[in-house]
Amino acid sequence: MLKQNTRLLVADDHRLFIEGLQYVLKQDLNIEVAGFALNGKEAIEQCNSKDYDVVLMDIHMPVIDGIQATTTIRQLYPDIKIIILSTASDLSTVSNALKAGAHAYVLKDACSNELIKALHSVNKNEIYISSSIGHFFSDDSVKSIRKDYIQFTKNLITTREQAVLRLIADGYTNQQIADTLFISVVTADTYRKNLLAKLKVSNTAALVRFALENKLI
Repeated sequence: MLKQNTRLLVADDHRLFIEGLQYVLKQDLNIEVAGFALNGKEAIEQCNSKDYDVVLMDIHMPVIDGIQATTTIRQLYPDIKIIILSTASDLSTVSNALKAGAHAYVLKDACSNELIKALHSVNKNEIYISSSIGHFFSDDSVKSIRKDYIQFTKNLITTREQAVLRLIADGYTNQQIADTLFISVVTADTYRKNLLAKLKVSNTAALVRFALENKLI
């Protein structure tokens, strides 16, 4: 289920498309279309100035395209989820979007229910690929895309955070982590909280499960 008042930024260079999305998504009381951008540069600036949970990102936009904007936003604001909305359905484009850090890829001709499914999926830290193109991809292709996403997630975590993550997975308390790494308990707790925030999980059990499922440790 989506959290209450999920704030969306819609980045697309077609105003009519943005207006259409606003109309469709306002039917869900948990979703607020809180802003829009007409190019990738504006999307990055919007994320800098306002608090968004999800960006719905077009690929082909002027100034800075959606792939470049996705890369920048995910590096600067790792808590923000990005769903690509595009007409492009080829494996190369989808893979490049996932490599850039996008959490989902939905075709623009999909129904509104599919976009809602994508929103629910990214809220659970899952990758979502539009059902209308999923059958075009072989198992190896999907595995490759998954691998790209896992590598991107690994790149979000510093070497020190990865060391802390391994200790957490081994059941270490903050005090034990502090003693092992020669840091303060406060610093150990900060690392734990940073990992929860970066990986968008709510507790230690979910953190360990996510790390093991995605081979982060």
